[in-house]
Amino acid sequence: MQVCPVCGTEAKDEAKFCAECGASFAADEKRSTSEAIIAMAAEYEAAVRDNPGNTAARYDLGLARMYEHKWAKAAEQFQKVIELEPGFAHAHANLSVCHSRLGQPERAMDEIEQAIKLDPSKKRYRKVKRQLEGRTH
Repeated sequence: MQVCPVCGTEAKDEAKFCAECGASFAADEKRSTSEAIIAMAAEYEAAVRDNPGNTAARYDLGLARMYEHKWAKAAEQFQKVIELEPGFAHAHANLSVCHSRLGQPERAMDEIEQAIKLDPSKKRYRKVKRQLEGRTH
């Protein structure tokens, strides 16, 4: 078994991406980005350009940027999703991960706490919070 470096979810050794958050299990973050991810991001960018209020496309663009390890660009999209749809718990949780990767632990904690408040049944959110608490102590 391997553990996701982003959300801590366990996965089979042969998994290439986390089933929970979509993060890559590749050891080297500087690896080349797959053509599929680049195409996916371009498709979502076009959808956002055509309809800036499309929260689904913005959320998916944020995920694509996370897959690319472009944490600031991903955070920007999740923040815009939250502005459009404040109750979108997954957007808060993914924004928390981005802030953590960008070295902003307080902002990360604020976002994961908001995600937990919005959806207290999600075990992943509590797991991310525990990981953040471990990094800030």
